[in-house]
Amino acid sequence: MNNFTHHHGDTAWVMTSTGLVYMMTPALACFYGGLVENRNFLNQLFLSFVCMAIIPIQWCLFGYSFTFGPGNSVFGSFEYAIGLKTGLLTLYGENTDDINPIEIPSLAFSAFQSSFAVITPALISGAVVGRMKLIPYMIFVFLWATFCYDPQARWIFSNQGWLHRMGVMDFAGGLVVHVSSGVSGLVAALILGSRAYFDPDVVNAGQSNLSYTVIGTGLLWVGWMGFNGGSALAATGIAALAIVNTNIAAGSSMIIWIILDITRSKSRGQNNINISIPGVCSAAVVGLVVITPCAGYIQPVYALLVGLIGGFVIYLFLAGKKRFFHIDDTLDVFSCHGLGGFIGTIMTGLFCQTDVNSGGNNGAFYGNPIQLGYQMFGILIITVYSIACTTAILLPMHFTIGIRISRLEQVRGLDNVAHGIIEIEKPQKNPQVKLVSMKQKLNHTNVSSIVPIEK
Repeated sequence: MNNFTHHHGDTAWVMTSTGLVYMMTPALACFYGGLVENRNFLNQLFLSFVCMAIIPIQWCLFGYSFTFGPGNSVFGSFEYAIGLKTGLLTLYGENTDDINPIEIPSLAFSAFQSSFAVITPALISGAVVGRMKLIPYMIFVFLWATFCYDPQARWIFSNQGWLHRMGVMDFAGGLVVHVSSGVSGLVAALILGSRAYFDPDVVNAGQSNLSYTVIGTGLLWVGWMGFNGGSALAATGIAALAIVNTNIAAGSSMIIWIILDITRSKSRGQNNINISIPGVCSAAVVGLVVITPCAGYIQPVYALLVGLIGGFVIYLFLAGKKRFFHIDDTLDVFSCHGLGGFIGTIMTGLFCQTDVNSGGNNGAFYGNPIQLGYQMFGILIITVYSIACTTAILLPMHFTIGIRISRLEQVRGLDNVAHGIIEIEKPQKNPQVKLVSMKQKLNHTNVSSIVPIEK
């Protein structure tokens, strides 16, 4: 055992953040579940929840070792597989260093990073709603975490990673979590094809459990404070900054979304203002996504701007998508997470300051335009690699064991097909209504019951 002293406050904060981030996966299940039809509601909850069973096992077996273990700038090793030596490691998996002693146990760090690995493939489930078989989905989650998530986390989160050494900045996973899952979700939706009953002209069809979406949004918002604040890996001012920026960006994204909804209602000549509940919930998530890569690198006033820009751009993109791009990315995983990650990563390259966080770099607005180039290069690498990985995993499965539910079973719903859920209540027949002519109606009217209203 090494003789380094752990900082109890930092350790407590990281472990608390771990719990908050783990809570985000069932919160995501609620958020997604409220946006799907009743026939797929429980299945959608399961697709997110099952990641909490698969990924911690993968992380213990070799995921942590691949990501933070000894190795090169591209890939780790099996040296810390099956949890070997994990308790003896330093913070980022490098050898112990007397000059830079660790301040939290490596097990706390491993658990925190595991929570990120859990929620990332769960995000993809929103793109494959109602049409993917369970066993292939679970195999995909395991393989995707191993061959897509772990290497990308190595490149950016580990001090040994080549993108990290180049200068690409990602405070809490804008690239590693959101861009990778958003792009992979889009690729998965394209390979699977559209649902049997998909109609791009029907808006908000089947969203009958929106209360779950509202609750899920609130829990995601709370959990995101651990997601971003915990990424400081210490109970310091940087953690506080990340939490403040997280709340500001989410709030500003919601506000601009509400303003755009009001403007849209007025432009259509509607007497009543129509503010979409799914839209407002998505706006909060968009704000949380776009601030993720820069939460600990920018001033709060820039967080306000980042949220406004992210909400505005993605609102317009979703409006255009429904009109021009008929791809069945069912719950807009690419739009909210992929595009949101793009925007946040670019904003990082513009607004980051060493005066705010000495562990980062100055951005283009502070005399270092090359940082913007690094950020865009990071987007390119993560996007291309995610496309290649997802395609390489899903296409062989598609042509061998099959990954798509049949059209008839899609119409029945996966709650019944995959989970054996049967509706207990029998559908009631609509009562027959006899139409009475207006003349007969007037003849049988009790005239004395008609009271004139004086103006």
